[in-house]
Amino acid sequence: MKKLYALLCVSFTLFVFAALAFLNNLAAVVNWWRAFAAAGGNSAEMAPVSGFIRWLDWSAVDYSAVTTFIPALGFFCTSLALVRLITRKRVSAQNFPFFKGSDQLNVALGLFGTLWGIIVIGYFDLKTVSMGDLMMCLHTALFSTLMAVVWVFMIDRPLIRPYFVGLLEECDLADSGDDDLAAVVDRFIFRLSAASDEFCRRQKEYEEVSSRRIKEFEEDFAERQKAYAASFEERARVYAEEASNLLKNCESSFDARQRVYSDAFEKRFAAAEEAFSSRERAYAEAFSKQLAGAEEAFSSRYKAYEEAFEKRLAQYSKEFDDRQREYADFFKRRIDELQKKVEEERARAESSATKLAAVASLLK
Repeated sequence: MKKLYALLCVSFTLFVFAALAFLNNLAAVVNWWRAFAAAGGNSAEMAPVSGFIRWLDWSAVDYSAVTTFIPALGFFCTSLALVRLITRKRVSAQNFPFFKGSDQLNVALGLFGTLWGIIVIGYFDLKTVSMGDLMMCLHTALFSTLMAVVWVFMIDRPLIRPYFVGLLEECDLADSGDDDLAAVVDRFIFRLSAASDEFCRRQKEYEEVSSRRIKEFEEDFAERQKAYAASFEERARVYAEEASNLLKNCESSFDARQRVYSDAFEKRFAAAEEAFSSRERAYAEAFSKQLAGAEEAFSSRYKAYEEAFEKRLAQYSKEFDDRQREYADFFKRRIDELQKKVEEERARAESSATKLAAVASLLK
């Protein structure tokens, strides 16, 4: 939520700045038309004009005000979209954070600025028109088109829309009822990245748990071996002391009692050795069974996780290939349409260039 509030502050600040630039541009245009009408179309007799915010006059280069209106409208839409996310309202990801037909509107505004810049040339007094007047009209024509193209194809489509669709997915507020292919592909890429990160995290946790358990088994086995060795040494020492005491006692007695004590000691020592050996074998077999069972369980679980991951990865790859083909076909159609529009615009530009050449010849 803090991230959304921070983005809202940035977007609203940019909107306020762009709106002030747009209003200042409108004021400059109104003042220019007043001065132009007062001078009777003679730019040489016009007084210098400016907007109501002088430090924003650098942005008033477009006398159709399209150059400053397009970013103001765009940042207003992003601010409104962030308010919807903060208030937890479900919205469609088809045109988020803008509205349907926003791209066409921006391109149309750029074309309007181009046409308006050409139309304004006809209002000048042809006897007093200067190169500066023509450059002013040319700025109006070109800056509006440049802003529309940069906003739609370099800011809106590749940057703002994918980022806001990601925010919509994070907030789980996407209404997928009327989504188009582009929104579906954006959400699919976002979810695939999240699933990959989650799988890597779980795999890393599983590897850490497995290594820790194996290390615990090894440490437990080493401790038991040390305990068995210490117990054997202690019992051997006790048996050795008992044998030494028995031998010392037997030295002072007769041979028969010495043989009896010797036989009894050998029997007890053999029984102790046999009992120790049997217990050691039993402990070793039990530990081997537990270790084999743990290794088998680990192998089966790792194999199951690996098979499940391969199946899901193959499914994701297949879906991604299908969606990528659809997305490529969609963009191919859009590129063909744009090329057709570019050809039309080029024809119109050539017609406009012919008209400008005629005007220039008249000026000469």
